Amino acid sequence: MHMVLTERELLKVQQANPACRVELRDGRIIIMSPSGALSEVIAVMLASRLNAWVHPKRLGYILGSNGGFRLPNGDIIAPDVSFVTRDRLPTLPAGFADAVPNLAVEVKSPSDRIRELEEKLGLLRELGAQITWLIDPDQRTVAVHELGHAQLLKDGDTLHLTALLPGWSMHVQDLWPD
Repeated sequence: MHMVLTERELLKVQQANPACRVELRDGRIIIMSPSGALSEVIAVMLASRLNAWVHPKRLGYILGSNGGFRLPNGDIIAPDVSFVTRDRLPTLPAGFADAVPNLAVEVKSPSDRIRELEEKLGLLRELGAQITWLIDPDQRTVAVHELGHAQLLKDGDTLHLTALLPGWSMHVQDLWPD
């Protein structure tokens, strides 16, 4: 029998394991090891570029891997990088955000399995995320899913967020540190 865990148990596990990130999915607590250095640098660089566009225009919020979302199905997840519009999240709560991010990004780290990251991003799309990106530093690719359309971008291609952040763009090769 599968015991369904709650947000309360999630918080207890997080307090007992402060070095790890935890999520609540399907009533199970998922403990994730810290990211690798490369994946964290990529996530921070992307979040910085997005925030430089979003913050001055007051379009919403860019969150990092510790910013959790309480989803409509009861799951609590934290993408590596996410953007949520002010329409979806008018004010920032002290705790988990009761919203589905408009953009959710996962950056594969050495301990990650691509299939699990794809499932997590698929769930977010089912619940209302407009765009998801899966960044794979090993392959130097970005799997983009936007409004039912999927494409794989690589060096030489450009990331756009036309539906969310018109005018914002970034070359894929700029994700990779020198």
